[in-house]
Amino acid sequence: MLFAGTLGATVGTVAAQDNCGPQNAGTDACQGGMDQYTSMLDNVYEVAHTTLQYAGFVAVFAGAVLWFTARRSSDRAQTGVWLLIGGLIMIVFYFGFTAFVSLLKWIAEGG
Repeated sequence: MLFAGTLGATVGTVAAQDNCGPQNAGTDACQGGMDQYTSMLDNVYEVAHTTLQYAGFVAVFAGAVLWFTARRSSDRAQTGVWLLIGGLIMIVFYFGFTAFVSLLKWIAEGG
């Protein structure tokens, strides 16, 4: 019970802190603008973009290794082909994702 009270007091103290003092008065977080959300969405975009790229290349490599090292009619070869195809689709989607997000940015900024 003592721990729960201490934790609640700590969370309340941290939540009550105001970072919009005179030294941070001109920042975007203090003005309540959309820039904080824009940077958050940019970070989400970068994570998704990088994940698509590297997961696609890893799947292509793993699929190629499985396919070329297995007997042609085995389940292992079939799994390799599916990994290879899935990885190639992820790489294509990586470029399509970039184009789609660029189009959305162009529309949002008023073309």
